[in-house]
Amino acid sequence: MADRIPLLIDCDTGIDDSLALLYACASEEANLRAVTCVHGNIDARQVAENTRAVLELAGRRDVEVALGRETPLVRPLDVAPETHGPRGIGHAELPPPTRPLSDRFGPDLIVEEARAHPGELTLVTLGPVTNLAVAVLREPSLPRLLRRWVLMGGSY
Repeated sequence: MADRIPLLIDCDTGIDDSLALLYACASEEANLRAVTCVHGNIDARQVAENTRAVLELAGRRDVEVALGRETPLVRPLDVAPETHGPRGIGHAELPPPTRPLSDRFGPDLIVEEARAHPGELTLVTLGPVTNLAVAVLREPSLPRLLRRWVLMGGSY
């Protein structure tokens, strides 16, 4: 399908983001290009493991997964294993991923892909927007390079 929406997803893969990734993989309207991982309810390295495991479960070993910023920019990292389970995906036990992480740094991936495909990509941020903040600092014209930014976020 030529008119599929090219997506970059930036997430802190836990229960909700796992479902979002599975929906993106299953959607005939989406063309999932890459996923960047950020700290959130769990640390970014566990997020990257969860992301790769979920994508492999969906049969999408082809999707590049990059580790992004591991800590917030202005406050200490605060994770919530009591709410989200020890791995951030409740108490689900997924097989360990077999595909390695990308060599690219998450914010650099966002910038490089936006530069390579100006006006085409939709960036979906599902967790803390730290990777996006770093990407915009590195490429101030990023908002004009993206087709659209979709945000699910907020905290209290």
